[in-house]
Amino acid sequence: MSAASFIVLDNDNPGFDTMVNGKFLSRDSENLERIATSLGIRPLEDYVSYSPEEAQAMMEDLGTAVETIEATELPEQRWYDPQEGLDLVAQLVNHIRSNPSSFTNANGILTDLHEYQEVFEKSKTIGARWHLQVDF
Repeated sequence: MSAASFIVLDNDNPGFDTMVNGKFLSRDSENLERIATSLGIRPLEDYVSYSPEEAQAMMEDLGTAVETIEATELPEQRWYDPQEGLDLVAQLVNHIRSNPSSFTNANGILTDLHEYQEVFEKSKTIGARWHLQVDF
């Protein structure tokens, strides 16, 4: 089973499809994290956020003990400006295009990033904020 990162907006009905693949980004996430650090930008994983209720439900689904869940202070859900997503994508795309052999599947990653870019551009036009979530 593979994981995939996807974009969640703070607008439940944005008027466009927010579906992105994200599987290639997830498959090469360690490499992308290392590259983001070397570029001085936040890695994609830093943009993952869940509401406390979603985080609690995930912990329950994973079989976490009730006592542990109750003792865990869950962070608040965070949202990000679409321009931050556009800037992140642009920097990653530039690096990948300059160093395609550094990636298992540079074309797949670029395709995923293009899908992210489209959602961020449309989000910007409607003033919607975003964060990432991971589907396992």
